[in-house]
Amino acid sequence: MILKQDTGRTLNACTVLIVDDQPTSRLIMTSLLEDITQCHAVAGATEALDYCAAQLPDLIISDVSMPEMSGRELCEALRSNQSTANIPVMFVTGSDSDEEQEKCWEAGGVDFVTKPINATTFRNRVKTQLNHKIKADLLEQLIYTDRLTGAFNRHYMEERLPFIVKECERESLPLSIALLDIDFFKQYNDEYGHLTGDECLCRLTRAVNDALLRPMDRVVRVGGEEFLLLLPNTDIDGAKIVCNRVLETVRRLHIPHIGSPFREITVSIGLAMYQSGISESATVVIAEADKLLYKAKNAGRNQLAYE
Repeated sequence: MILKQDTGRTLNACTVLIVDDQPTSRLIMTSLLEDITQCHAVAGATEALDYCAAQLPDLIISDVSMPEMSGRELCEALRSNQSTANIPVMFVTGSDSDEEQEKCWEAGGVDFVTKPINATTFRNRVKTQLNHKIKADLLEQLIYTDRLTGAFNRHYMEERLPFIVKECERESLPLSIALLDIDFFKQYNDEYGHLTGDECLCRLTRAVNDALLRPMDRVVRVGGEEFLLLLPNTDIDGAKIVCNRVLETVRRLHIPHIGSPFREITVSIGLAMYQSGISESATVVIAEADKLLYKAKNAGRNQLAYE
């Protein structure tokens, strides 16, 4: 996910996910918030997790007592996943006892409201949490985002990669890592100028991000025209599909490049996979992806090389 460079984000641009097994409760909360922000409602925790796998909401408002999986269990599941760990969760509970409140805080909730819901309190608490989220997202942009392209930067990779690796190890999941380099980019800058080169980098970054599809996948700018793709829970076969889609997406941009034998901008990709108990470390896998990138270049560029 590329972080958008948007310092003027408003409440009505945010998304709130309401989770409650009671249709009446979902309707009441939605009607109280629909003039403030964008609302989506689901009937249970499983649906909420599925929703978050496809799109990350800015705030989740969850009933505590639900069949199959409680709101607290939902919050714990979100916190255990690196992709969803930072989504704030506000609880709605029928009890205002100290014990119930303590359980909500321990589960990782950021706030709670009691039933029956007081409309004014509920609306203002939601506004407060969304404003906190907007400020947190802006701070993350400043720290982790490459200012030119909007991709994540090296600081993000150095700080977050160990957590991504630990999560994959805990769940015994593969982590595919690809290195992507723009072919003949020095010649492009020499021919068209660095300002046009910057525009090309931005267009290509957006295209690559769009080709990844999943919110947990990451595009990281690690050098001038070199990018790293982090693909959690993706084995080598799945990653090959993603990387080939990236190649084709870049080709479809049809950015003219008279200094390239392809006469337009293309990329080369090296792909390797980290697997707990087999790979020595993520750093070694990145080095392997780098070797495979040069293999793709030596084989003629505009292609993918993998283990």
